[in-house]
Amino acid sequence: MTTVESRTTLAINSVTNRKIRVNIVEDQALFRDLLRTALGGYGQIEVVSTAENGSDGIKNAYQYRPDAVIMDVDLGEGMTGIEAAQRIKSLRPEVGIVILSSHRDKEYLQSVAEGRGGGWSYLLKQNLQDTAALVRAIEGSTWGLVTLDPTIIELLRPRSSSMLEKLTERQMLVLKNVTGGYRTNEIARRVQMDEGKVDVEVERICSELGIGEGNQNDLRAQAAMTFIKETSTAQR
Repeated sequence: MTTVESRTTLAINSVTNRKIRVNIVEDQALFRDLLRTALGGYGQIEVVSTAENGSDGIKNAYQYRPDAVIMDVDLGEGMTGIEAAQRIKSLRPEVGIVILSSHRDKEYLQSVAEGRGGGWSYLLKQNLQDTAALVRAIEGSTWGLVTLDPTIIELLRPRSSSMLEKLTERQMLVLKNVTGGYRTNEIARRVQMDEGKVDVEVERICSELGIGEGNQNDLRAQAAMTFIKETSTAQR
């Protein structure tokens, strides 16, 4: 019998048994080189191409067939990184997208996520102090997950009459961690829950939110999307 846990393991292993091919799209040469150097230290990542604008990023996504694209939002003249990412997703829906942005505004999240399904991450440039976190976002995007910067998650609050009000305090905490792209063992540690119960709790959350069937990656992506759609930015 295939359990929830084994379905998740199979999905993860299908990616991690080979290197993840990555394309970097960043208009600042120094930051682009820093990203390439930092990711070069991880054996599971292979940077196959770089570009400084959206048009070249799209061409590289077609030519080099990367598994994931790291995309800066602000690319100077021409199309924005979000527009380029949407073009890439329309051409190759299976490609993971990791958006790097300095913007915390909800409108940027909606423009990326609305109707796009899973397979994307949205990280704040100013919070990129740990390459391992970037690698986790890259991996998650290739598994079809959604990964949102923790700083943005903490700024989001359920809207009035949101379906998120159905969830318990513990379930909301689990959902926030799912939206942060954390894996089962990481969520278990962060919320002080037995690891074997995390996936079951995710399925309960999805049931409360009216999310249909799917493997654990699909369920988590849909749950994260629901969290984003059912929240608004808190006043600071």
